[in-house]
Amino acid sequence: MASGDEEESYSEGEEEGKGEAQLLNAEEVTLIATNFLKRLGNKRDLKPIKASLQEERYVVEVGLKKKIATVQIDATSEEIKEYEIKDIAKEASSSSLTRKSILLMCAVVAISIFVSGLLGIQSFLPKLF
Repeated sequence: MASGDEEESYSEGEEEGKGEAQLLNAEEVTLIATNFLKRLGNKRDLKPIKASLQEERYVVEVGLKKKIATVQIDATSEEIKEYEIKDIAKEASSSSLTRKSILLMCAVVAISIFVSGLLGIQSFLPKLF
């Protein structure tokens, strides 16, 4: 008897769900966002990063070559409500040495040794070797 009651309540829930607009899932929303970005001209290197539901809108983040696109899609109507494409900010770290900075330091050292030799100031390099 208990199983019959459960079946009835389950079938009633199904009928109620058919009348309401069905929400999208993350995979469908990501597909909508990537197709939209392709139509805008971003055909290569589309890498989905994140899809989340915030109130009645899905927010999908997609990585482009050197940018990140954020697309907001209405969960019920599948309309794209808003999008934004931002450049990726490079993280500046003080410990990283680029080729340019290394060459600059070598040039400064070489010029200072040359100038000190012209001025007759003893160099500290012969003492080291």
